[in-house]
Amino acid sequence: MSILSRGSRTRRICIDALLCAVAMMLSYLEALLPLNLAIPLPGFRLGLANVIVVVTFSLLTPTDAAAISATRILLMGLLFGSVTSLYFSAMGGLVSFCALLLLRCFRIKCSFVGVSVLSAAAHNTGQIIAAVTLFGMSLIPSYLPLLLFASVLYGGIVGVLLNLLIPRLQAPLARVL
Repeated sequence: MSILSRGSRTRRICIDALLCAVAMMLSYLEALLPLNLAIPLPGFRLGLANVIVVVTFSLLTPTDAAAISATRILLMGLLFGSVTSLYFSAMGGLVSFCALLLLRCFRIKCSFVGVSVLSAAAHNTGQIIAAVTLFGMSLIPSYLPLLLFASVLYGGIVGVLLNLLIPRLQAPLARVL
C-alpha cells in the first residue's frame, strides 16, 4: 500500500510537483558539472535525477514516478536541450522505467544499489536504441559496453545515496501525507 493512499489528490499533485522540481534541479546541477573532463564518454551523466524517480517509485507509486520522470524530461528538454537530446532522454527514461516496472511485476527484490544499477543500465540502453534509430547501426552499439560499465559504477554510487536517503524520507513523507 502506498503512503499516498491517505492523501488527497491535491496533496498528491503538490508532492509530485515538488519532487519534479527537485529532479529538475538535480538535472540542471548535472549539466553544470564538467564531467566530460573526468569521464570522456559523450553524453554521460551521473543520473542524480534518477534518485528522485527511484525514491518516488519506492515510496509513492509507479504512476507518480512516471509523471515526475516524463515531466522532468520534457521540461528539461524544452528549456535547456534540443529535439535530439529530448528524444535521447525520453528513450532512456522510458526503457529505465520499464525496467523498474518489470522488477515490480515479477516481485524481484533488489537493494537500492541493484535497482539503481539496473535503472542506469536500462537508461543507457534506451539511449543507444535512440542513437541507432536516429543515426543507423554503424558503430553505435559498440559504445554500449562502456556505458554499461559506467552504469555499474555510477548507478552503484546513486544506489548508495538511495540507501542513505530513503530511510530518512519515509517518516517525513508519512507525516506530510
